[in-house]
Amino acid sequence: MRKAKGLGAKANPGNASEFDSLVSSVEKSRGLLGPYEISDHLSARIEGLGLLDSLAHFEAHGYCVINDVYAHRDLDELTGVINTFATKDKGVIADGNAPYLLGRDPLVDKMVTHPKILAFAEVSVGNAFRVGQVAGSIKHKGGFVPDGVHSDQNWLPAPFPEHNCVITFCIPCEGMTDEEGATRIVPGSHLMRRHPNREERFSQTRPIEVEKGGVAVWDGSVWHCSGARKASGVRTMLHATYQRFYTQPIDDYSYLLENHDYMKKAPKEMGLLLGERAFFGTGSEDKMVDVQKFEEAMVRTRL
Repeated sequence: MRKAKGLGAKANPGNASEFDSLVSSVEKSRGLLGPYEISDHLSARIEGLGLLDSLAHFEAHGYCVINDVYAHRDLDELTGVINTFATKDKGVIADGNAPYLLGRDPLVDKMVTHPKILAFAEVSVGNAFRVGQVAGSIKHKGGFVPDGVHSDQNWLPAPFPEHNCVITFCIPCEGMTDEEGATRIVPGSHLMRRHPNREERFSQTRPIEVEKGGVAVWDGSVWHCSGARKASGVRTMLHATYQRFYTQPIDDYSYLLENHDYMKKAPKEMGLLLGERAFFGTGSEDKMVDVQKFEEAMVRTRL
C-alpha cells in the first residue's frame, strides 16, 4: 500500500464540507483521540442532544440508559414489526428472535439511525463505525436465560483494546424492569478489558431498568446477561450493535447498497453504516484497492 501524502489529501467523500470538518477535528486531536473523548466536530451535537450525563455514566460503569429517545407510537408499531418477522414454531411465536431486520421495514431503519443513537455510538466506536447486527427478540414469562455473563466483543482476544470495538443498544418496546426480564449487568467490569473466567461467569449482576421510550446501551467489554422474566406478558426488544471500522460486522447488509430503490428511500446515514465508503474488498486482479476510500478511512478511523 503506497504511503498517503496527507490525511484526506485524495479522499473524495460525498459531502466535502462535512468531511473537511472531520479532517480539522483529526488535526486538532493530532489523531490521538482517547477512549471516551469527544472529537471536536461532534461536541456541539453531543451537548445539544443532552448526552453528556449518559456518556459519563457509560464511561464509569460500562453501560447507561438514554431516556426519551423514541415515541411510544413507534414502539407500539415496532412490536408488530418484530412479531411479523419472528421465527415461529408450528405457527406459534414462542421465545425467540427476529433476525436480520435491517432493510426489511422502514421503521427499523428509522430506529437504528436515530440521531441520539448515532452520536452516542460515534463516541464509543469511532466515526467510521459499521452496523453489526440488527435483530428482535421476544421473551415470555420464565423464558430462556443464557448460562452466565459474557461480553459482546467475545470474538476479540484479551486484553481488549482500550478503544471500544462493539456497542450494543437495546430498545425495549414496552420498557423493562427486573420483573419483566431486564438485561443484567456487572457494573464496572468493562475496566478489566477481558472475558469473564469460569468462576466469574456467575458474578453478581444488577438489572438495567428502562422506561418505555428509553434505550439501554453497553460497551463491548462489560459483562452482562439476559434476565429471566417473572411477570406475565411479553418483553419485545430491538437489538442493534455497531462496530468500530476495523472489525468484521456480524451480519453482512452490504447487498442493500445494490438495491437502488431501497437506498433512495433509506435514511441518508444508511450508506455509511453499510460500508459504502469502506475500502475493504475494492481491489481485484484488475486494480488496486480504491485509494480515495483508503485515504478517507485514514481520517474516519482516527475519530
